Amino acid sequence: MESKRAVSAIQDDPKAVFITQLARELHRAGIASDQLERTITTTADVLGLQVEIFALPTNVTLAVGPRYAQQIVMLRMDPGRVNLRKLAFLNDIYDDLQSGRIGMDDAILHLRDIDLRCPAPPALRSIFGLTCVAIGVAVLLGGGTNELTVAALIGGATGILAFFTNRNAIMERLFEVIAAFVATLIVAAYTHYIAPANLYISIVAGVVVLLPGYSLTLALNELANQDLIAGTARLGRVFAILLSLGCGAFLGFALAGPAFINTADIVPHPVGVPYRLAAVLLLSIGLSVDLDARMRDFTWVLLSSIVALATSYAFGTLAGVHQVTPFIAALVCGLVANGGARYLRVPQPVLLVPALHVLVPGSLSYQSVLWVVSTKNYTDAATLAVNAVVAAILIVAGLLLSQLLVPGAPLRVRNAP
Repeated sequence: MESKRAVSAIQDDPKAVFITQLARELHRAGIASDQLERTITTTADVLGLQVEIFALPTNVTLAVGPRYAQQIVMLRMDPGRVNLRKLAFLNDIYDDLQSGRIGMDDAILHLRDIDLRCPAPPALRSIFGLTCVAIGVAVLLGGGTNELTVAALIGGATGILAFFTNRNAIMERLFEVIAAFVATLIVAAYTHYIAPANLYISIVAGVVVLLPGYSLTLALNELANQDLIAGTARLGRVFAILLSLGCGAFLGFALAGPAFINTADIVPHPVGVPYRLAAVLLLSIGLSVDLDARMRDFTWVLLSSIVALATSYAFGTLAGVHQVTPFIAALVCGLVANGGARYLRVPQPVLLVPALHVLVPGSLSYQSVLWVVSTKNYTDAATLAVNAVVAAILIVAGLLLSQLLVPGAPLRVRNAP
């Protein structure tokens, strides 16, 4: 119904219909608001269409036509979740349109059929992907056998919960609360009946895909690009998610009792190179599933994950520069993504988004919440939270510099229609 209203308002102009549908699908595919505005403005210029756009995490408003004679289209949507398959498909549609392989009417039909062409992955595959991500993160955090087992259980449980909450509006709003609550109970049950496991490694690794570190980076990026309303709104969503996760963990602690909280004192294991390589492979598999990447794009997802982790590890061990490691890693990842989009014709998000999911400091921000609700250690919790924000700022600075050196965009826009 939403798209039909948008189309009927501008149905006499196929270019306007195409731009409106494209804005809607880019938003649903999860790109940042400032990127959406720049991409639509540039695409409209290439097509010879006058457009002004105002994008928010929950809304897109387009004004089509010359000033003082504009037609307004407003699209009200839920915040988009990154979907690499849809972003790659949108790239293909626009490439075909620019090269003349399809006409405007066909491009509009392809956009309307995007959900049929890019269906949601099966539930079992999603559960498998979240389990792989949880195990990979647990390895990188220095978890042992018990932590890997608990993280895998939490990751699988999160996938099962996602399957059911997507079919119930009320449960969907409480998804983060329920997921954190279940994760805490799983750690408590495992610790009580089987063996002690590090609380923070297990929970953070298990619910890492829910942590808003990537959203935090997007929010700061939008604020840095003077998209103040969108950045502030997205920042509010970050705090809301962290609050929900903290409430779920608090309920779990209250039900399980304080006895198992001391398991957080279990010392993490050192992570050797073979384990890091195994963790990268698991992360790449899991992220490919969770972000719904195409099979042929798995190699690029693996490459971006390797670049992100290798850069972080290499500069993190160097004296004098380890404080700015997130900046350097984000700069390298941004240059690789933008260069790959320009010279290898790989959609930029396929190379950039997985790298950011590896780099973002979401685990630190959630660990600070866990520290508050479990130990009441407000000083250490505040330190972790500040470190997370500083790391996110450094990541945004690196991305902005990479964009300045090698400009890139979610769509491959040429200079001629």
